[in-house]
Amino acid sequence: MIASERVAATLHFTARAGTATVLLPRNRNGQLPVVLVDPVDEQGAVAHGLWLSHDIAGSDYHWTEPVRSTTRYDSGDSPTAWPAGPHSITTSATARELSSPDSADLTDSLTGLPGRIQLMERMKRCRSDGNRTPSAVLLVVNLDRFSMVNDGLGHDAGDAVLVYAAQRIVGATRAGDTVARLGADEFLVLCEGADAQRGRTIAKRIVTALQEPVSLGGYELRITASVGIANVTAETNPTDALREAGAAMQRAKVKGRNRTAQFEEGRSAQALRWLDLQQALALALQRDEFVLHYQPITTITGGIAAGVEALVRWNRPGHGLIPPDEFISVAESSGLIEPLGAWVLGEALRQLSAWKLTDRVPPGFYVSVNLSPVQLMDRSLVSNITRTIADHGLVGAELTLEMTETALIDDEEIMLATVDALASAGISLSIDDFGTGYSSLARLRHLPAKQLKVDRSFVAGMTTDSRDAALVAAVIGLAHEFGMTCVAEGVETAEQLDELTRLGCDYAQGYLLGRPMKSADLEKVWDQAVAV
Repeated sequence: MIASERVAATLHFTARAGTATVLLPRNRNGQLPVVLVDPVDEQGAVAHGLWLSHDIAGSDYHWTEPVRSTTRYDSGDSPTAWPAGPHSITTSATARELSSPDSADLTDSLTGLPGRIQLMERMKRCRSDGNRTPSAVLLVVNLDRFSMVNDGLGHDAGDAVLVYAAQRIVGATRAGDTVARLGADEFLVLCEGADAQRGRTIAKRIVTALQEPVSLGGYELRITASVGIANVTAETNPTDALREAGAAMQRAKVKGRNRTAQFEEGRSAQALRWLDLQQALALALQRDEFVLHYQPITTITGGIAAGVEALVRWNRPGHGLIPPDEFISVAESSGLIEPLGAWVLGEALRQLSAWKLTDRVPPGFYVSVNLSPVQLMDRSLVSNITRTIADHGLVGAELTLEMTETALIDDEEIMLATVDALASAGISLSIDDFGTGYSSLARLRHLPAKQLKVDRSFVAGMTTDSRDAALVAAVIGLAHEFGMTCVAEGVETAEQLDELTRLGCDYAQGYLLGRPMKSADLEKVWDQAVAV
């Protein structure tokens, strides 16, 4: 039997004589969903995520235990549970199986929830006529960092988390709301008859419901979600409502995840730009539109080239060269940062290897690459990096990975395990933009970092503001006390370089010493220096 087949099940009402027959979709294991019937009003509801045995055809099944996961909310905001006990349900599955060629598109085989098509059709029907007053609210629920579960515990565990999430979402909604699975780690909730305030209440309830820890495979997981909210009126196209709720969900992620965000009309242009960037970024990876520019890092004394920082640029057709601050956040929130980061690392190490083969760089020369906080959460990061280093005939000491201090706070246990593994592989770690984030000296003391980078905002004011000068001096002294070297970013004047020399800074980076440039242009600069 395939998962898309359906079984005709007869529901026997126990409050009075009578039956009703419904078509129930099997999940991919061949199981049927539990159907609860309220003995008072004889209204049935599928208890999504709860399954009967696959071999119940021709027999009765009595649900006799309370089912907390199917607690629903009535038309208001008060929770009401389906009556438990032997009078709640009796189902008899007949041997007649009805094949539905469209059921795979209409119903999710894993969770038993309706699919996108069903919800979109429901949205078309529920729109009010003749006014712009919201007749419904659409929610897009996205599980935060769900890929970590699949990568760390396997896809079976990921499926279990999705079923658990479906139960929690259903339990946080009202009895008349429609919960559907959009795909992957996203769910939709259509709240008919809800105004904006009611929609926000339901969205917050979903976020709270998913925060409850769940035990899986010996691990206690804390699942969080980002929820986008969009109003649906008589004039709203369902496709537009889905786009708006999706854009709001992405904004919730950008704001820190584990929260809700309401779509605002004033943000429509911004949302469209975000979606345009996301789609263009995905194509850019396929079309090889990214390039690396390299900025020299030199010793303070002597001005000797010690390394370069690899900085990604997007050569977008029709837009010119786009700096990373205009697209990295989109790449992070859309899941594109992993393939983009892998490309940057591979290209930077390829270039370093080429320079070494042609004796362009001195011994000990390194390339520095930035790591996103999202990349640091990837459990395969260390093995991928060490493999890429080996593929290019390099060693770990020739690569420096830069990460912000704020990145190390997000999930401290995972972050620290990752940076320890990277350090054990011989890779140098650098704390970028030091002094601008939310770190502590206690955390810094235990990090295996070898380098601190003074943020350019402090360097810019150090010759005119005594407080900035004191901060730069403090960071340099702290780095040396912890056995680290110190790099000053954004050095643009000779006066700044002189002051850094006086303070004992080790390295400098900035326009005074060299702008970011293509590898070929950097090689010309090196050739000119040799000729002189």
